[in-house]
Amino acid sequence: MEDQTYTGRSRSSNSDDHETRRPQKKTKRKKKSSWLKTAFWSVVVIMILITFLVAGTVLGVVAGIVKEIEPIDASNIYSFLDESSFILDQDGNVVEKVQTEGYRSLVDYNEIPEDLINAFVAIEDERFWTHNGVDLKRILGALYTNFRTGSMQGASTINQQLAKIIYLSPEQTYTRKIKDAYYGMQLDKQLSKEQILEAYLNTINLGSVAFSGSYSVQANGIQAAADLYFSKGLNELTHAEAALLAGIPRNPPRYSPVSALRKENVREDHIVFNDNDSEYTIVFNPDTLPRMRLVLNNMHRLGYLSDEELETALNQDIAASISLNRLTNEEISSYFGDLVQRDVMDELEKLGYSGDESRQMVQSGGLTIHSTINMKLQRILEEEFNKPENFPGTFVDAEGNYILDDEGNVQPQSAMVIIDDATGQIKALIGGRMSSGDKIFNRALAPRQPGSSMKPLAAYTAALDLGITAGSVIDDVPTYLNIHSPNTPWPRNYYTSIGYYGLMTMREAIRISSNVGAVKFAEMLGQYDNRPPAKTMFDYMERMGITSLVSSNEPVIQGNQSFHDENYSMVLGGLTHGVSTLEMTNAYAVFANQGIHTEPITFTKVYDRRGNLVLDKKPERNRVVSEQVAFVMTDLLRDAVSSGTGARARLDQGNSVIPVAGKTGTTSDQKDAWFVGYTPYYTGGVWIGHDLPEKLSEGSRMAAELWKTVMLRVHEGLEPSSFQQPDGIVRVNICTKSGQLATEFCSLDPRGSTIRSELFIQGTQPTEYCIVHVEADIHVPSGKLANDLTPPWEVETRIMTQRPVPYIPEEHGGIVPQDFVYELPLAEYDPLVDETGGLPPYGSDWNNDWNNEWGDWFDDPDDEDERPDAEPDPDSNFTSRVLRIGPLDFEGDTQLSLYRVVGNQRTLLEVRTFNIEQHGEYWETRVLGEENSGPVRFEVEINGSVEFRENVTF
Repeated sequence: MEDQTYTGRSRSSNSDDHETRRPQKKTKRKKKSSWLKTAFWSVVVIMILITFLVAGTVLGVVAGIVKEIEPIDASNIYSFLDESSFILDQDGNVVEKVQTEGYRSLVDYNEIPEDLINAFVAIEDERFWTHNGVDLKRILGALYTNFRTGSMQGASTINQQLAKIIYLSPEQTYTRKIKDAYYGMQLDKQLSKEQILEAYLNTINLGSVAFSGSYSVQANGIQAAADLYFSKGLNELTHAEAALLAGIPRNPPRYSPVSALRKENVREDHIVFNDNDSEYTIVFNPDTLPRMRLVLNNMHRLGYLSDEELETALNQDIAASISLNRLTNEEISSYFGDLVQRDVMDELEKLGYSGDESRQMVQSGGLTIHSTINMKLQRILEEEFNKPENFPGTFVDAEGNYILDDEGNVQPQSAMVIIDDATGQIKALIGGRMSSGDKIFNRALAPRQPGSSMKPLAAYTAALDLGITAGSVIDDVPTYLNIHSPNTPWPRNYYTSIGYYGLMTMREAIRISSNVGAVKFAEMLGQYDNRPPAKTMFDYMERMGITSLVSSNEPVIQGNQSFHDENYSMVLGGLTHGVSTLEMTNAYAVFANQGIHTEPITFTKVYDRRGNLVLDKKPERNRVVSEQVAFVMTDLLRDAVSSGTGARARLDQGNSVIPVAGKTGTTSDQKDAWFVGYTPYYTGGVWIGHDLPEKLSEGSRMAAELWKTVMLRVHEGLEPSSFQQPDGIVRVNICTKSGQLATEFCSLDPRGSTIRSELFIQGTQPTEYCIVHVEADIHVPSGKLANDLTPPWEVETRIMTQRPVPYIPEEHGGIVPQDFVYELPLAEYDPLVDETGGLPPYGSDWNNDWNNEWGDWFDDPDDEDERPDAEPDPDSNFTSRVLRIGPLDFEGDTQLSLYRVVGNQRTLLEVRTFNIEQHGEYWETRVLGEENSGPVRFEVEINGSVEFRENVTF
């Protein structure tokens, strides 16, 4: 190198100049090369310095980021995972998945098939078992690929993906990537590979299925995906199915095996899985196939699949294997499921959980809730509530389309609850008709005015329990119990055309749903209990499970007025808030359950994801009344269905195969219609009305018919049964006008015999004989009592009634109860005032008999020799029979006219206004005839046309 250094010598000759040029040129090259090398090494040094500087900076930044990262405790990793809870029916079948952002069902590592593990490792992280949480080889490979192709290939390990899901946000930043790498290594230190893989496979997003515009399911974890796409357990998955699932996490929307397309985008070559939604169709997604094949090839390359297994998997028709699972029962609405969730959360709070904690457990705690629902019964409810013909008066426009309210609901609306009599378990519940979606308004829980269906709960239960009997008698006459208007009769009966019936037993008051009767029996409670009657009733109703009552101690204040329910209006269903369908149904179940109130329950047991028992629901049971009281009330309510206002709810004509006991209810303004009834199997309650109360087209008739329609299907296949009579019940023949032991006079009542075999709790049966029926001589033309001045041929001995408390029409504005015509008159015959019947003597049959025998005497008044020695005997040998007409079928009030037909002569006997909703489908009345006279024909006209003809044999 020294020979080539520059000397700086001068040029003396040409040769010298030549000789000296070459070395001189060589020296220049040497100088240039030396400069380049110096520059190169300078650059290298600078680059190294920059690299170290950048590396130091990066390391400093990384160290700074790592320093600020929150430490993790991977031992509680599952506390970060939401797991779906499930509601099962009474037979253990899934009714509903508790809806959260996605569906997750956690599985243990030892429950995961090896093929499924291999599929995910092969495609997501093939060196998973050897790296420490970060795969440097994969990172360098990804950097090279990204530099070469400009792509954004990821290099995250399974550890890092799990860390991102559990601890970090999905943002694409270097800070997040540094954090997930750090957390990935931390997971590797704190957990085993199996634990990491278990958590990862339970966590990853594996796509979703949109079954409709309002209902979709996202699969979080492998078990959820197997359920959602294949309706299979993990051990049932084939290699191809496992590979398909493993291919989804890369891009779930793209590689999910199904897609939801708008109907206009569906082609003939699409494989359709579900076409039930009005807007979208679920079809097979062919983009999943290349990804599935890639997974299978990776598994084969890594030795997880043999050649034969690979070939079989590649040839599987994966589209044919798809079997979508909604993970909820699409045949039922969410009313019941919502109620179950509420009840479970309430019970968890009783154990000490906060409201938020209990909600979190139910919605994402992986609970298995065993509900009480009977899916057969629930389907019946759902189907019948979707039939418009079951709801007369449904609002429709001129084209027959439903008119919806501002909330999008059809009107009128309805609710129904069915409870198992013995257990209190709610077997079916629906809170509206033609409604869908999550958290919809549940009308079964909303209080409404119950009308007359409240009478048995408010008045009659307490009355029977305190010693009043089914044979006790009240007088259905004008009553004045309105403290704000003491001179106006209150309550008024719904049978306004009749007004008042007069003397009647409790049984009859319930059968015809007398308002006066119910309130009078309530008033009688004060004679048996030292509390005010309203407080007594209030107490019984609360014990029967009614929680919406307002006490006088805590009234509702509105404006300058206070409102509470401790009053007689409560008897007729006039309540401050009303009562819900659920509570009304549960209260009637007390009668069906031998007098015991059982808390209505929607679930029996709740288990956590590990199978540990969390809740074991045992309903509270409290005796309200004795089983004897419950049975007598059942018999009364059964009569109300057999031949009273609830006749349309009978399951069979005689109400005897599977008997129904129950009560109708219609508010005075006809804005709410009810029927609550029970059989030996189930108790059911129906409410119908508008969400914003307005008059219905029909009243309780509509509710009773809907109840029958549903319960006929509910009881299909059930054995005939009956209400079991307990010990301590006796039957006694009583008079229905006095409630006392019957006498011969009771059988001779002009309306027909008033003797009835009545049920009594042992010790409460009457011991005294009827004093209401009396025998009296009546002056027939005037209707007054006969005396010595009365013409003997105008006297008739009759059986009359004499009220314990006299009724004087003049004191009530001239109002006369229906039975007043049979009342013993107070006035006597006065010859100066009262006209006689003239000659021949008054009376039809008696007149004819008397005239045939003594008529000649009147033809010749001067023939004193033919004058009889004694007056004729007016006694006649008459008897009565019950005439039952029906079934009747007409709307509203209708005039019925009863005729007696003898030969060609028709005699009008009675005219009355009849209402099927109020009186039932059959009209019963008593007709008179001479004993052993043979058949007599009776005809009934309805609005002037003869509709019924009956022959009665006397």
